[in-house]
Amino acid sequence: MDCDLSTDVVVIGGGLAGLRAADAARAWGASVTVISKRPIGEAGATARASGGFAAAFTPDDSPNRHLADILAGGYGVCHHAQAERVANGAGEHLERLSSMAGGFAADEAGNLTGHKVPAHTVSRSAQFERGMPRLLKTLKNDLVSRGVAFLENHHASGWLRDGEDAIAGMEILSGKEIIRCRAGSVVLATGGCGQLFPVTSNGPDLTGDGYALALMAGATLRDMEFIQYTPTAFAAPHALKGQTIVGTLLTVEGVHLRNRAGERFMQRYDPQRLERADRATLARAIHQEISGGRGTQAGGVYLDATTLTPDEFERHRPGFYLACRANGLDPAREPLETAPSVHTCLGGIAGDANLQAAQNLFAAGEALGGTHGANRLSSNSLTEANVTGWLAGEAAAQNAEARRLVAGTLLADDPLQGLPCAGRGLSRDGLVELMGSAAGVARSGDVIEAALTAVRNGRSQVGGAPDMASLELRNMLLAAEAILASALARTESRGAHYREDFPQTDDANWSGNLFSRFVDGQVAPRLRPPQPSGSSRSK
Repeated sequence: MDCDLSTDVVVIGGGLAGLRAADAARAWGASVTVISKRPIGEAGATARASGGFAAAFTPDDSPNRHLADILAGGYGVCHHAQAERVANGAGEHLERLSSMAGGFAADEAGNLTGHKVPAHTVSRSAQFERGMPRLLKTLKNDLVSRGVAFLENHHASGWLRDGEDAIAGMEILSGKEIIRCRAGSVVLATGGCGQLFPVTSNGPDLTGDGYALALMAGATLRDMEFIQYTPTAFAAPHALKGQTIVGTLLTVEGVHLRNRAGERFMQRYDPQRLERADRATLARAIHQEISGGRGTQAGGVYLDATTLTPDEFERHRPGFYLACRANGLDPAREPLETAPSVHTCLGGIAGDANLQAAQNLFAAGEALGGTHGANRLSSNSLTEANVTGWLAGEAAAQNAEARRLVAGTLLADDPLQGLPCAGRGLSRDGLVELMGSAAGVARSGDVIEAALTAVRNGRSQVGGAPDMASLELRNMLLAAEAILASALARTESRGAHYREDFPQTDDANWSGNLFSRFVDGQVAPRLRPPQPSGSSRSK
């Protein structure tokens, strides 16, 4: 088969994890092409992130202490070795990033300064203050100057394979045309799947593409039942609905969550930590207040930060305050209406010690599962993207170098495989509504099972030319099936996964992880017992 392009490493994804993977692969000497569904600076969850990077960079902190916080926050199901790699590499890669792109908060001596964020035991969140789109564009400009190629507004649609059925490149949708790109290695840095849900902080490009492509490649997913809701997203006004309110506000003295009656309700759910509880606890508490009839008019609760002055907001959270004021809100004078919003897929692609998911296929960032277990701590997502992006890119480049002399026949997967049938099955809107009811903050087995049946029935096939909408719906259906099958299988509550019919945590039976693969045409999860600390086996 003739190919339109040839490169050592293809990176799928234009967020921080993808750009860091491209950086590492190029530094190793590989030729690199980055595929992004949207322009750099708009792609992925990174562009909408608040800019906090958790790392041990102060004298009272250490990577071991950071790791302990990650493991404690993950409700016992983190991939220990992977979390350890992230904690150990966080400081080094933060320093590398800050040297490339000035704009991190620092003291007069130029030392990074850290904020205290919920569920961390020390102040370790370094803030990039110039906005994440600017950081992404700075990284892209550097990569372009070093010869990295970018294909923006393109969509990875399917796989190229060699004669031994190993991944050997990508098929890429460009408008209505398919481009075939041979590659020694592929890195999936495609982010999460927030567009599966009615309210999300994620951008429009996060449709579970990496999870679907990984399943189609024969790789394994893990922990897909754990969907993290950021507890404090805007419930109103409509222009801001779903967007994240700065989580560090909850660490400020005098900032409280209140229900419609003005009651500081976290005293009922976590009387020790109160508003500084972890995200899973906060999201569940807010959900229970709303479902119990104690919510606000917009279907949320109140975040009361009126103890802060306008000057304090402008000095410490200027971007957040500016967004509020631009939409007619003044958090210094009136409480904000807030509610949980889908924020992060905590599960994802299972990788080995080199973040390799299948032969010649690697994963990084939110596309990669395991680091956070059943709950992610604030400021750890950008850290994970920064560290795992680099590690995956470096491993992909080394793998491509070893394969550089390997040639042979290429085979393409059927680009129409799994495309939903026009006029039948689930529409995108129908799928989103279904996932909101079945895989929300609170879940129940009968609703999950009915939704899973509907999703599986919706995965019909159709002939005809693929387009962006049909490819995204295919990917969303596959990701949804993985989430629902895992949520149905885990008959307990743990972290971000809350089963109303199984409200207790069951360590005796469920302290392991669910790994999912295609079996007889369906995504099937299987429980594996917990692994010893330090084990790197995840596939």
